[in-house]
Amino acid sequence: MKLCMEGIFKNFKNKEVLKGIDTTLENGVYGLLGPNGAGKTTLIRILAGVMEPSQGKVLIDGRDKSTCDDEYRSRIGYLPQDVSYYTDFTGRDYLRFAAALKGLEKGYAEKQIEKLADSVGLSDDLHRNCAVYSGGMKRRLGIAQALLNEPEILILDEPTTGLDPHERIKFRNIISAFSKDRLVLLSTHIVPDVESIAKEIMMMEYGTIGRKCTAEEYISQIDGFVWTAMVPMEQLVEFQKNVVISNVVPRGDMMEVRVIDEKKPSSDAKNTTPNLEDAYLYVFNYLKGGAA
Repeated sequence: MKLCMEGIFKNFKNKEVLKGIDTTLENGVYGLLGPNGAGKTTLIRILAGVMEPSQGKVLIDGRDKSTCDDEYRSRIGYLPQDVSYYTDFTGRDYLRFAAALKGLEKGYAEKQIEKLADSVGLSDDLHRNCAVYSGGMKRRLGIAQALLNEPEILILDEPTTGLDPHERIKFRNIISAFSKDRLVLLSTHIVPDVESIAKEIMMMEYGTIGRKCTAEEYISQIDGFVWTAMVPMEQLVEFQKNVVISNVVPRGDMMEVRVIDEKKPSSDAKNTTPNLEDAYLYVFNYLKGGAA
């Protein structure tokens, strides 16, 4: 399976949202990281067939998506950032409705509904009305919907919004297991959601994708640039004006701060092991010329 984006541009009136996206994805999990407004959802909607690019094309195994649109749609599963539910639908009604839209045979659809409801922890709630579902339950229902047709390409836009930490871990396990011999694109601004499961990660800002690297490669580029330092509480506000801080922990009258900086930020600062969140902040804050 090969999904290629060639020269993808998208304009809304006079605003250029995507600025020449060129990348190729194969089987495995890919993370698309970036701040809100980076263009992630626009790109996701183009890949899901919900929106057309202003310029450029999407290729599936070398074929232009526009020439095989029905076949392409049958091979993808899509979870949008915002999912609407009919207020009088139960969870089961919604999944049956989604299965019908996907053209699934009734007997097969019922088996899929039971299996996926169990996978996402909704077996005991399918009879309940969607209107009374919590935000996390609605998100899990949306994930089940995206998996109904066992898609070869799974496209997920902010899939863990509303999930608690336990649900997020369970979700990552589901996606990791599902990704064998399939392509999964997971767009998010929550770094831990992709750190442990993504084959490669793309960082996106201002409508462009910079490097496509493994988490380890991103982390290795900031080796020696992550520090811990003790700062008096009354000096913290001034201190953080000049550095990028990823974490602050109170230690008595002092604050232990985690700093991303190519230079030692204070005389008592000590190097510490970097992680992907540090790399994310380095790319989107430090490399732009200072703290955000």
